[in-house]
Amino acid sequence: MPLLLALPLALLVFGAIMVLLMPLAVWQRVRGGSARRQARPWRVAVDVWATLLSTGLFAVFVAIAGFWWPGAWSYAALGWLAGLLVGGLGHVLTRFEAGPQVLHYTPNVWLVLALTVMIGVRVIAGVVQGWQASVNGVPWPDSGWLSHAGLLAMAALLLGHAGMYAWLLRRRMVRHLRYRGYDRSPR
Repeated sequence: MPLLLALPLALLVFGAIMVLLMPLAVWQRVRGGSARRQARPWRVAVDVWATLLSTGLFAVFVAIAGFWWPGAWSYAALGWLAGLLVGGLGHVLTRFEAGPQVLHYTPNVWLVLALTVMIGVRVIAGVVQGWQASVNGVPWPDSGWLSHAGLLAMAALLLGHAGMYAWLLRRRMVRHLRYRGYDRSPR
């Protein structure tokens, strides 16, 4: 019997710790996401190919999810296109520092903060929505940003942002290396 009482108490303590640590996690994410970095050719190439692979796998998932979630394709496509625009904006807002052989870049802190807050709002909304669905029997909405398709749109936005940002960073790095006389660009 005491073990049955300890489990809900442990879950409540774990939940309270997570809630208390959330601001620290957001601060660390923003701080790390807007830190100055060196554009290494191998890493930029991995980023480009990883986002391409992730986008392909995501498209397969959306195709499967489209059978059960109405609007999955349209939400995902709109989210991905918005992500491409946000990735281009992020590249424009990035500060670049060109050295003799290296290129350093610092992503815009406000864009990193905006994306982090967007994810946080969606996670909190999902938790509240899940709670209402399990406790009060409130059904999940079929459309809108709180629907399953809305979650796919957010994931697509993040994938589009990452892909466009990595591709534009690769272009910038290749031009930098060629301008400096180093043709070690990733192929």
